[in-house]
Amino acid sequence: MRVAILTEIISPYRIPVFNQLATYPEIDLKVIFASETEARRHWHVQKEQIQFSYEVLPGRVVAKTYQNGSLFFNPTIISSLHRGKYDVIIFGGYHHPSYWLALAYCKVFGKQIILWSESTIRDFRLKSIFRHNLKKLIIKSFNRYLVPGSAQRDYLRTFDIIPSAIWIAPNAVDIHFFTTSSEQHSKQKDIIKRSFGISGNVVLSVGRLIDEKGIDDLLHAFEQITRKHGKHYATLVIVGSGEGENRYREFVQLHDLPILFVGFQQQENLPRYYAIADVFVFPTHTDPWGLVLNEAMACGLPIISSSAAGAIDDLVKHGDNGFIHTARDVTTIANYIETLLDSPEIMRKMGERSKEIIQNYTPEKCAIGFRNVILGLENE
Repeated sequence: MRVAILTEIISPYRIPVFNQLATYPEIDLKVIFASETEARRHWHVQKEQIQFSYEVLPGRVVAKTYQNGSLFFNPTIISSLHRGKYDVIIFGGYHHPSYWLALAYCKVFGKQIILWSESTIRDFRLKSIFRHNLKKLIIKSFNRYLVPGSAQRDYLRTFDIIPSAIWIAPNAVDIHFFTTSSEQHSKQKDIIKRSFGISGNVVLSVGRLIDEKGIDDLLHAFEQITRKHGKHYATLVIVGSGEGENRYREFVQLHDLPILFVGFQQQENLPRYYAIADVFVFPTHTDPWGLVLNEAMACGLPIISSSAAGAIDDLVKHGDNGFIHTARDVTTIANYIETLLDSPEIMRKMGERSKEIIQNYTPEKCAIGFRNVILGLENE
């Protein structure tokens, strides 16, 4: 079966999944990218790791979305689909003008189309009856649906999509890489911490430095913690870059906080930071999933996450492998950080549970979900 997946950019997180999917003999896979990258991403993609057939379309960015994302327009998408004579086409969303062209092509030629959707009810979106009805019309035009987890499935149900039409391909990172690499770095944990000029407990956050990711909330929570316990109680390490960075640095300097900004890090460098951390915090205001949660759990960390993260329904069990707080609740973030740092045994047990839970979220499991929806096999 000839299959095309339409997606935005070459993401290092998707490469292991597509590599696995390409190994199935019943599927002839082609991944069609709208662009190699976009302005808000700084990923270094190791193309030598790509083992699937792919194409990067010429085109341009025609607009910016919420959180500075890109809307791509690739007119040649129609000729690319026509040349490929695909039996099934998977759409990684429906918001790009390129996808509208592809959708029109598929309707004219009667192609089987699958929507790969990561949206949740909790995502930030503009309130508009017109937009909702248009979205419903587009969503219901697909034959089958693929989602990464429970929250995304529940969102599709609000558009009257029947459960039997929805397959799950759990969002995944290369957990073997993150687990083994972080374990190696853990052997030099004290040396790495000294190289950063820090000691004691380490709280880690990874993500873009914008208010929508809850960074401002985390800084204020850490201000509360430092004011209460002093500067030697813990250090907050923040991995990432973004337009809010200068403002956040000024806040840290003004309040003399033990917070270290280490900038954006490529995927291969991240385990070094997970290895020195005791607690991982993801205070986002809106996020369809949050793959950094997968990474942190693979590295054996207890999780503190906001209820806005799309992954929490599946990954974070409150009181088991971490805590869930309401987005923007600064005091609760601070309290949960203190609870974990003051209880090393609880911290250890929650980290172990994170490792256990994430074992079901592998690239292989994700690829199986793709295979099953493509072939129309029974939902697993």
